[in-house]
Amino acid sequence: MSVLYAIAMGALALAVPLAWLGPPRWRERLGASASTVGCVLLVIVGIAAAIGSSEPVVNLGAWIGFGHSSLRADGLAGIFLALTGVTGAAVSLAYAELPAGRWLTTLASGLVLFIAVAIGSDNGFLFFLAWEAITLCVYLIASAGKTREDLLGGYLTGGLAKLGGAALLAAFGLLYAHTGSFSLEAWRHAQLSAGTRDVLFALFLTCFATKVGVLPLQGGLPAGYGSAPRLGAASLSVALCAGFYGLWRFEFDVLGPLPVGCGDALLIVAAVTAVTGITYALTQDDLRRFLGYSTVEHAGVALVGFAVALLGHAAHQPKLAAAGLLASTLHVCAHNLSKSLALISIDRVSYTSGERTIDPLGGLSRRLPFTAGTLGVASLTLAAIPPLGGFVSEWFTFEALLQGFRMPTLLSRLLCALAAATLALTAGLGLLAFAKYYSFIFLGRARGKLQALGEPSRWPLGAGALAIVILFLGAAAPWEIHAIGAGLRPLLGFNLATTTISHPLVLTPVFVGFSVLDPTWLCVVLPAYAIIAALIAFATDRRRTVRRAPVWVTGSGAELAAVQYRPSAYSNPMRVILRGPLGYRSRLRPIATQNAAAHFLLDTRVVLAIDRFVYRPTTALALRIAALVRTTQSGRLSAYLLYMLVALIIALSLVPILH
Repeated sequence: MSVLYAIAMGALALAVPLAWLGPPRWRERLGASASTVGCVLLVIVGIAAAIGSSEPVVNLGAWIGFGHSSLRADGLAGIFLALTGVTGAAVSLAYAELPAGRWLTTLASGLVLFIAVAIGSDNGFLFFLAWEAITLCVYLIASAGKTREDLLGGYLTGGLAKLGGAALLAAFGLLYAHTGSFSLEAWRHAQLSAGTRDVLFALFLTCFATKVGVLPLQGGLPAGYGSAPRLGAASLSVALCAGFYGLWRFEFDVLGPLPVGCGDALLIVAAVTAVTGITYALTQDDLRRFLGYSTVEHAGVALVGFAVALLGHAAHQPKLAAAGLLASTLHVCAHNLSKSLALISIDRVSYTSGERTIDPLGGLSRRLPFTAGTLGVASLTLAAIPPLGGFVSEWFTFEALLQGFRMPTLLSRLLCALAAATLALTAGLGLLAFAKYYSFIFLGRARGKLQALGEPSRWPLGAGALAIVILFLGAAAPWEIHAIGAGLRPLLGFNLATTTISHPLVLTPVFVGFSVLDPTWLCVVLPAYAIIAALIAFATDRRRTVRRAPVWVTGSGAELAAVQYRPSAYSNPMRVILRGPLGYRSRLRPIATQNAAAHFLLDTRVVLAIDRFVYRPTTALALRIAALVRTTQSGRLSAYLLYMLVALIIALSLVPILH
């Protein structure tokens, strides 16, 4: 299996020069195809590592520096390598079907390669190099748009990512100061005080929050998704695998068990992130920014379960930790798969219609039936509709929170109860949001002047294969839990599948007898009920004819497309109810006309509270500091040498402090 691992990484590495330097007519498809092959092999390697049949290793030697380095697929890395492989293969196939340009294809191929390197790294320095390469690719993809707004979105995404890189560098420097090594194995056995663990927890959370979208560092996801051209947003969604893996690896595996206060703090942040993300998604009209805020919501849901895992680990309760870690890992898998499919499908919609917002669309299900089906599967999963995978993962998250009575402190028990209530609100808003998103794109009539549209490609293999995987993810939950349980066994000390699966197809939340769920039989019974109901209706209908009549449009002869419900009207009640927290503002603005009649335009906007109170003041401060620093840029070499000397003195003075 180590040889297959090396071949997979070689194929991913080969994809980058092929996409850039290959034959002009075929280079994009060649690069995307090589990346697809590497991702498929990565899935095989990841599954084998997760179930424990092997632990493939690719030795890199000591030439990188700071000790010996290798790519090692243990159980945890195997789970995320398989997830990266599935999402990366689907996105790469989409690039092969609808080429998006040499530059974007090269960056997308490099991004998948560096994600795989980061997940497999057993050396902190190698992980840091891969992480910075991911950051560079993310920034270049997010800022590759053509408009000023796209460039600003890329700057915001890149700036937050660099903030995360600085936090990661500080965390690794602190660990190196205590161990004298960059080996992850040495870091696991480091003797760290509670205060040091608190600082490292905050640094790692800051770093990985910039990739997965945790408040207040969520800005890069909606901005990056909205500004990235074509399939760039789908490539950015693959990078979520690296962010969640980093949290699992460093917060739980390397630093754990953390103090109870860290779990409490994460539970608060995660719950607020979830409800804030879906609330702002509900108000969005941009096709990809909506999915960016949805990612913020699902990151919060996943981290709610992860916070329960940290609290269980702190209380030395392996089953409680397993309940939270299983819920969060299941949710990361369901979300990452569904979000990649949703972004691939939305790229097909934008490619054919030329639109970036929901409002002009409508009625596309008849013109783009395949895309309507794939986005429907993704939307149902993201909205947690049973019996799909999103429902299973959210059920496990609720069950993990219901273990609050096992928590070590009263504060933790209260926070679990509040987080459960917040998660229930989030689930309801999520259903509203995706009902708006899907129906106003594919149902009704087109609200704008759209040309005759059709599917952009005949054989959308990536989207089709991923839709099939997601469609049966809930039914295959017992087998998925078997693989995840084996992969998480080294972290938990036992295989959680032994208590979670109380019967071949019956699931419990790790604690046997607490509650049960059988998503496999639900996948059989619910369609069967629907078929029986249809047969009964058909058998009892003697006329067996359908009477059709024009839709009633308020008694007038107006065109249906002009008077039908619009996306803004759908979300307006929520905007008005949450006017203050949302930052919703509306005003009538007069517009110039040729005749004397007065015409007004309703101008509405939603400004996120964090934008108003964090991002904008920080930006203004940074610009003022930049203006002051600009005066020191004299252009004289001696001045720059002086700055370097001062920086070196400061760095040397920190060495004894860190020791």
